[in-house]
Amino acid sequence: MQPIRRKETLDDIEKTLARQESARGRRTFLLWEVGIRTGMRISDMLQLRVGDLRGKVRYTYLPIKQQHKRGAQPITITLDPGLRKILAKRCEGMGDREWLFASTQKTAGGNRKPISRQQALKDMRWINSLCGIDEPIGCHTTRKTFGYQYYQRTHDVAILQKWFYHSSPETTLIYIGIAEDNFRRMTDSSPFSSGPELDDIL
Repeated sequence: MQPIRRKETLDDIEKTLARQESARGRRTFLLWEVGIRTGMRISDMLQLRVGDLRGKVRYTYLPIKQQHKRGAQPITITLDPGLRKILAKRCEGMGDREWLFASTQKTAGGNRKPISRQQALKDMRWINSLCGIDEPIGCHTTRKTFGYQYYQRTHDVAILQKWFYHSSPETTLIYIGIAEDNFRRMTDSSPFSSGPELDDIL
């Protein structure tokens, strides 16, 4: 699974999702926006309630994967103005205790549960057909896209390594697709590219 590298593709996805009026479409739009604007893991995103983010400038949490590790430190993320505006508009009329990414199905008690990771994956893959994108989209796409775009803007791998709880900068560069970009650039500039023409040899 690779990040979305082209800004034009990101703009197209955002505009297409923003036009969806179905419950699933509105949920997928939020799922995408929260993911690419915060870099959160999908497992942490699915635990969010409306009041965790709406009306907030910052959100502090301890990732699920770190909760049983000694010395794990919470992460504080800043919600950019665009995301705050989206949350205010799309969550209007919702209670703070409601799940941000709620299933359309209700339990026997009439309550809604958060969607499962499997449903989140279906929603992500739905973007492929909805937006006509060939490259596969999955649950890691938003997180990798966040990391890739952040790195392109800042070149600060140390912050991303800490943000993603990675063991090394190399792991982070591989995860966000930068290592692959570097490899492609290397192979594109082969030391033999300026050698004798093959037609002269063969």
